Amino acid sequence: MRISTSWANQSSVNAMLDQQSRLQQTQMQISTGKKILTPSDDPVAAAHIIDLNQTLKQTEQYQSNINYARDRLTMEEGVLQGATDILQRIYELGIQGLSDTNTPTSRNAAAVEMESLNKQLVNLANTKNANGEYMFSGFKSNTQPFSKDASNPGAYVYSGDVNTRPIQIDAVSQVADGDPGSSVFGIPTGASPATVPLPGAIANVFEAIDKFATDLRANAPTKASLDDISKSLDKIVTVRASVGTRLNVLDRQETINSDAILNTRTILSNTEDLDYAEAITKLTQQSASVQAAQQTFAQVKKLSLFNYL
Repeated sequence: MRISTSWANQSSVNAMLDQQSRLQQTQMQISTGKKILTPSDDPVAAAHIIDLNQTLKQTEQYQSNINYARDRLTMEEGVLQGATDILQRIYELGIQGLSDTNTPTSRNAAAVEMESLNKQLVNLANTKNANGEYMFSGFKSNTQPFSKDASNPGAYVYSGDVNTRPIQIDAVSQVADGDPGSSVFGIPTGASPATVPLPGAIANVFEAIDKFATDLRANAPTKASLDDISKSLDKIVTVRASVGTRLNVLDRQETINSDAILNTRTILSNTEDLDYAEAITKLTQQSASVQAAQQTFAQVKKLSLFNYL
């Protein structure tokens, strides 16, 4: 068998190119810090990396959703705390007003304070969040939820809706980021010609307070009116407890998601990140191989019959 000079030269060149390609691959891995540069390097690992990155982004979005929901619920909890404080003071005034020791003058003074507190309560019900949206309007966040019906004394109108916004906090769980005003402060009578219910059946807290204040001014308060205020207070306390429960759910899920993110990042790092110590050792070996191939080629080039003619 005869080996031509061109074949020997080409074989040496191919060997050098192969060694240089491997060296360049290792250099790229070191520069990027990734051991898989293209899907063809390891198709199975490349597909796994895509799945892990997608899972990581999804879980991080859940964390963003949790922060968003927490901000809104925390603000709602603060408003409900203020509403509870106001209603407790109104209830105290109501108990005092029912006492037979009161005079018409003292009951009138209590009515004045009660009406002032009711205005504060309405303002709380019309609170806007940091985005300028009404907190208790449901999906109608740009519409003020509660207002007095000027044509129907003692009546109020709710202009929001009954919807809540569910926030996804993991693959299967959602948490409402608020409550409609009708569920918190009660459904009001509405615009005229609707009539305000009789004491003992008034569902809306503002109407219940107005009715009791009117009775105080007339020096004829009733326990039925005070019971309406008490029921409204219980309703707000119940909603506040629900908000607290949802905040606890968010805290627990945030911890679960944080652990999931950490585990996913660990698996992702093990799958795609480069072992620098191993890569540098490999780079040194490949550099030596390239140099050896170059030296071999230089020697092979001299092995020609033409050098001896």
